[in-house]
Amino acid sequence: MAEKRRRGRPPRSEGASAREEILRTAREMFGELGYERTTFTEIAERAGYTRPAVNHYFPDKVSLYRALLESVRDTVITGSVEQAVEQQTLFGRLSGFLESAVQVDSRDRTFARFIAVSVLDGFRHPQLREPTQRQVDEVRAFVRQALASAVEAGEVRADLDVPAVTEMLIAVMWGMGLYAGFLGSHEQLEDVVEQFSRLVAGILW
Repeated sequence: MAEKRRRGRPPRSEGASAREEILRTAREMFGELGYERTTFTEIAERAGYTRPAVNHYFPDKVSLYRALLESVRDTVITGSVEQAVEQQTLFGRLSGFLESAVQVDSRDRTFARFIAVSVLDGFRHPQLREPTQRQVDEVRAFVRQALASAVEAGEVRADLDVPAVTEMLIAVMWGMGLYAGFLGSHEQLEDVVEQFSRLVAGILW
């Protein structure tokens, strides 16, 4: 079979799609191999571009990884939070957040794998720590606010330990990301989210 022809710098009219194609390939590779084992040259080769073509958008691996983190925040985390806060109850907000994330997973499963792996990459590599932590903190702030509002509204027990429950939910959500990326099918993930929502409702109410 003929070797896939690698493309040079894309014309201006193709720039947006080329950048997204490079980002998707990088998200896939970082999710498979992690930051350290993934090379800039291999990303270019798998995407079908020359390295100078990739450098046109991203000068180095760190800038590419940071762009991925921002893309994931916009696509998965911020989008899911915006959809969830429209709900009027704690159960609706938590379920809405997870269901929105599952919808993204149904379109492209590389997101779940990258999110799960990026937390570890941020811990291992200081240059990635701040943007990775910002991603986690956005989810933490959403969960904590949702719990605090539920306590104030009398939806849940008044003695609820909001910080501790927040961290429990963060831990479980990250575990769901691992499950979605590496273990279960999309259909199984949908079932897990449904049962988790029921479990949370039974524990907190």
